[in-house]
Amino acid sequence: MKNKNAFSMIEIMVAVLIIGVGVVPVVTLFLSSSRTVEKGGALLEATIACQNILDRAKSDSFLWGNIPMVIPFPNQKYPEFSLPAFFANKYKASGTLQLELAKGHTILGTGANEQNLAQITVTINWIENERPRSCRLVTFKANTNSFDLKTSNRFY
Repeated sequence: MKNKNAFSMIEIMVAVLIIGVGVVPVVTLFLSSSRTVEKGGALLEATIACQNILDRAKSDSFLWGNIPMVIPFPNQKYPEFSLPAFFANKYKASGTLQLELAKGHTILGTGANEQNLAQITVTINWIENERPRSCRLVTFKANTNSFDLKTSNRFY
């Protein structure tokens, strides 16, 4: 009887097949998760940029004197409402800031439109992997600094 010290070609092919069946899904999963992380990173950057613009727009000195208004950005007239340069350049990003009185809100008991509640909407659009993406944040701000304040909790 001969002593075998080497693997046959069939044994090598079976081993490669078994390793291939295990490695290919792992590599595919790694590449897929890498794309998902990149996508999530872009969405996080856009959300942070939206929040920064919302915070700037909510200042009483700016907001109440500019309703209604739509500001596209980037905009040289309003540099405070801009996107981070790296995000704007990498994704060809732009957006809009919309200031308006809150729709559908009335003073309780009167039916009159609420004049002391603003709706602030920020929308950012960008291109990622040749696909359009967007992020939109909406918030409300009440004007509590008015001397003739008529709010929903007052009855006439």
